[in-house]
Amino acid sequence: MKNSRFHGPTRAVHQKAAVCLILSLAILFVSTKTMARIPDIFKGYVIGGLQKSFAAVSSFFSRSIGAVSQLRSIQKDYEALLDKMQDYELRERDFAVLKEENQRLKELLDLSSLPDTKKIAAHVIARDPSNTYSSLVIDKGYDEGIKKYMPVIAYQDGIEGLVGKIIEVKASTSVLQPLYDQRFFAAARLAKTRTEGMINGQGFRDSPLNLLYIPKGEMDQLKQGDVVVTSGLDQVFPPEIMVGRVGNFRLNEFSSSLVIDVQPGIDLSRIEYVFVIDKGPSE
Repeated sequence: MKNSRFHGPTRAVHQKAAVCLILSLAILFVSTKTMARIPDIFKGYVIGGLQKSFAAVSSFFSRSIGAVSQLRSIQKDYEALLDKMQDYELRERDFAVLKEENQRLKELLDLSSLPDTKKIAAHVIARDPSNTYSSLVIDKGYDEGIKKYMPVIAYQDGIEGLVGKIIEVKASTSVLQPLYDQRFFAAARLAKTRTEGMINGQGFRDSPLNLLYIPKGEMDQLKQGDVVVTSGLDQVFPPEIMVGRVGNFRLNEFSSSLVIDVQPGIDLSRIEYVFVIDKGPSE
């Protein structure tokens, strides 16, 4: 009972002391200049924060504008480089075309056979669309010495081969009859066995030529790939001009000769330049 009696006054004393302490601290805080500095502190925090925010926003927009400007500059540089690339591609194509043209002309100049004949270089300028009686037109005529029935050869992929003969001559152009024409005939022989025959076209550029009048006895010695050349016995084509190579061959049931397919040595679908051979007064 005594303890309860003394415990109540003690708690009241402690409470009063705490209240006095809080009031004293409050009076001390108010009595100093702290209250006067509160607006400055508030201003410092607020204004400083605002300044930092504005600075960050300004820096962001400045960097964005700079990035956009830099992107535009890069795009302009890219477009300029793209134009240069296209220009270089066009130059490279022109160079490739000139290189191929130079190679073709070099091959023509390197034509070394038939040393005792005059060769008139000509350019193929037109083609007859007909398949049966196809013909070629060249840019040389009698003004350059071209005459009817002159033989025509070409140089292609290292091969000198027969192309045909002239069948029509004008002042500045001539018509060339190719060897695959059905009306074309030339005296020919097998280069290996020297057996004589006659070469004849079938009327189509993609069809093989026919080598006729080769005896059946040659069949045992004949092989695919054997070379066929002109013999010169027709007095039109000089001898030893390559006509082509033997393909398939078979027996002719109605005669004593073979029928031999000959693949032309010159691909006439891609010739651009030819040589017209002038054999001179002996023609």
